[in-house]
Amino acid sequence: MLHREFTLTPEEAGERLDHFLVKIFPDKSRSFWQKNIKNAAVLVNNDRAKSSQILEAYDLISINIIENKLEEIVEAPPLHVIYEDHDLAVIEKAAGVVTHSAPGHSSGTLAESVQNYFGNSLSDLGDNNRRGIVHRLDKDTSGLLLIAKTNEAHKGLAAAFKDHDVLREYEAIVLGIPETRAGLIDAALARDPRDRKRISVQADGKEAKTYFEVLASNNELSHLRLRLQTGRTHQIRVHLAMIGCPVLNDEKYGGKRVRVLEEDDILLHAVKLAFTHPISGEELSFSSGLPLRFERFLRKIYMNLG
Repeated sequence: MLHREFTLTPEEAGERLDHFLVKIFPDKSRSFWQKNIKNAAVLVNNDRAKSSQILEAYDLISINIIENKLEEIVEAPPLHVIYEDHDLAVIEKAAGVVTHSAPGHSSGTLAESVQNYFGNSLSDLGDNNRRGIVHRLDKDTSGLLLIAKTNEAHKGLAAAFKDHDVLREYEAIVLGIPETRAGLIDAALARDPRDRKRISVQADGKEAKTYFEVLASNNELSHLRLRLQTGRTHQIRVHLAMIGCPVLNDEKYGGKRVRVLEEDDILLHAVKLAFTHPISGEELSFSSGLPLRFERFLRKIYMNLG
């Protein structure tokens, strides 16, 4: 049984219903969702809908589909809170943890840990399975995440993300060396029509911009700082692969060249968040040190600078 009920945030509005569901459940095809929408297994605001229906902010989507596949129950990971006030919190996500529930990952998510820790002190604007979640990180990416505790803060943070008013910096270890020491990667992104689990550069995709700076490099690896102007799914990973510098260990976007590690987690970490508090107006900034999995590669780069 696939049973979900969630409310769209303002930043999720504006897409066709079937396109939105493919984005949320990338292992399900568009035809799968079109069939279930037609059969009324998917409702919008408790009414039958069409696949082409354009979704609006705070639309209620209800899914009730019978499935036979059983999932293993995974214990929710401990939560690392680095800042908290009445309206919001900043937490640090470990690599290997899914941000919120998705097919194959209904338990053991960061959203579950957030719910266990904060209880009813969370925004309830979104999906019940991801209360308070304002944005996300890929499973194998670690680093800083914002949590909304009140609905007013959630609306303000969602608007700030939509208007690109949240500073998000990452650091990565990549294969190869970019052609310039710093630059802007400006390439629109969309789901790959040949593989719905991947994102690819497409002329008719959504605008996506990533700034990069080479902190150090040798003849094999580079240590990069990255800043997001937009926040598309897999944006950094796809953009870096596009310029010939895939994130180390990112087999999805780097191909066989990346098979140099035994660890599963990619070398990408969200190191900084800076934003205006949506209620108090205070300017806030938070930083996170690089995890241990970066250490031996940083030593290799900085001891053998090219």
